[in-house]
Amino acid sequence: GLIPSRNYSVTVRAFTVGAGPAASLSVVAGAITPSPPQHTIVSDVTSTSLTVQWMPPINPNGDVKFYKVHHSIGSSTPVESPEIKDSLTYHLTGLTPYTNYSIYVTVTNNANVRRRSQPSDVVIIRTLTSPPHTPATPS
Repeated sequence: GLIPSRNYSVTVRAFTVGAGPAASLSVVAGAITPSPPQHTIVSDVTSTSLTVQWMPPINPNGDVKFYKVHHSIGSSTPVESPEIKDSLTYHLTGLTPYTNYSIYVTVTNNANVRRRSQPSDVVIIRTLTSPPHTPATPS
């Protein structure tokens, strides 16, 4: 059997009285969407940052190309991280203090037509409050 999402080269030649010209093409066997990343957790939460960790998908259905971490506040459009390669951790910064965020991870495999997974389980986390400002010392 063929392995999903792998490239294969095929050459075809017609024969009647003599050999006709060869025609070659490259195909990808059944590019399949990967399953979602597993066990998403959030740690090291501060007022403006946090760390997201996850495990690879159970069925990548090809080689993992990259991951992306998505975060949003309420029903706003999720913000995507840059492509994360060779890591299962991402440090998210620039967050608003004491705010609830929905966070999830997706994975994309190496199919010719890149296939993005369904989201991992969504983690809802609240950032910490900002430390109080120190009042200025009178001069």
